[in-house]
Amino acid sequence: MIGCFQTDFLAKTKPKLQTQFAAGEKDEVPFAVILGTDELKQGLVRVKEQRWELVDGKKVKIESTSMGTQVRRDELVRWLRETETWKEWTDIKL
Repeated sequence: MIGCFQTDFLAKTKPKLQTQFAAGEKDEVPFAVILGTDELKQGLVRVKEQRWELVDGKKVKIESTSMGTQVRRDELVRWLRETETWKEWTDIKL
């Protein structure tokens, strides 16, 4: 658990990755945590940081070509809290 912050997920039998990202983007979720078959076997998750900026008074997602960062599942909370995205997001939300 990461404090009292809200989480989102889209539970479907065969979810489409873009649909799940769109659901997170709607609420400006700062991290997408992806757990695929390979990651599950290796004890990892893939974390994609999602950031926004103000452009002409509107929030616009900063597009990234990054596929994310692989993080050990037992280190996930520590890793998240050490990112600049976390620090920026908690400053805004708190």
